[in-house]
Amino acid sequence: MKVLVIPSWYPNGTDKLMGIYHKEYAEALSENKNVAVDMLYIDRQRLNAPIKYVMMKKNEIIKEKGYNVYIKKMLDIHKINEDYQIKRYTKKLEELYLEYLKTNEKPDIIHAHVTIPAGYAACVLGKKYNIPVVVTEHASYFKRFFKDKNKKYGEYVLKNSKFTTVSNYMAKEIKKMGYECQVIPNVVDTQNFQIERKEQKSLKLVTVSALRQGKRIDDIIEALKLIIDDKIKASLTIIGDGFLEDYYKKKCNLLGMDKYVNFVGRKNKQEIAQILGEHNVFVIASEKETFCIPGVEALASGMPVVATKCLGPEEYIDDTCGKLVEVGNIKELKEAILEVYQNRDKYDKETLRKIANKYSRKSVINKALEIYNEVLETNC
Repeated sequence: MKVLVIPSWYPNGTDKLMGIYHKEYAEALSENKNVAVDMLYIDRQRLNAPIKYVMMKKNEIIKEKGYNVYIKKMLDIHKINEDYQIKRYTKKLEELYLEYLKTNEKPDIIHAHVTIPAGYAACVLGKKYNIPVVVTEHASYFKRFFKDKNKKYGEYVLKNSKFTTVSNYMAKEIKKMGYECQVIPNVVDTQNFQIERKEQKSLKLVTVSALRQGKRIDDIIEALKLIIDDKIKASLTIIGDGFLEDYYKKKCNLLGMDKYVNFVGRKNKQEIAQILGEHNVFVIASEKETFCIPGVEALASGMPVVATKCLGPEEYIDDTCGKLVEVGNIKELKEAILEVYQNRDKYDKETLRKIANKYSRKSVINKALEIYNEVLETNC
């Protein structure tokens, strides 16, 4: 089976995490001996550096582990005219596809990630060249793709693809709109996180997050402050970076929490696994998450998770592996952290890892292959 993956984002620019889950999915898919994988990516360059865009190479091929990425660059003018931007994106994707066919066979299936722009453009391409299309939605703001000025594009995707999402709550929302929808979760490299844990004598909290709006890292800091005020020995490690980093550091300073909170910046998967093994409670305080891969990685490491009821994590967090609390309720967050910490010996590491393995590379790809085969049988 030949699968052509078309992501809306890919981590080849300044932000190496943007669309990383698309990259990891393609790599995991390529590990199956019955599947050949390649990727087409339209790289939308910002308008703030037009001279740089004029000078740069517009087409390139990147060799990744198990697959090749065929890239075509274009200027991103969505702030000027969104409809024209989508039409240009769709045209560029077709141009890239035709160039790809000069040296490659026609794919059996196209798998696009995110409804707009990749999903829409892939559906147009698939309809024109008679290729079945699967679309997987990842975005927390996915509802905006199906209303107002985006409605015509979103509905076109729903009508011309096998539509999937990364979580059940998203699938339910799509079904409310009258369309069938299945779930292909994000791939988690659970094996990487199954390392030997180190026992800690105090409460050691950890979170992995982009430091941006909606993640509510300051809620975790304030909950830690309440714990410290109760004379309980505790600390927090924050893995990640982002434009709110200075704000969170100032917050720590104002609360007198500098010596209890450690900002370690962005880390690779191996480094994150090592850090998780040295902590005993993982915390998610977000307003909304479509899935939240770090929560599953924490479970894979054998650590319980305290999370807000922010949708995605509600699918894998319950009393067997942690606690769920209301978003923004700092007192409840503090109490849940202490409850999990004080009962940490009751959380069986193998049980936590079993939950995480539902999202392992093998499990997710097997689910995807089931859907691919359904689509191919339907289109025979």
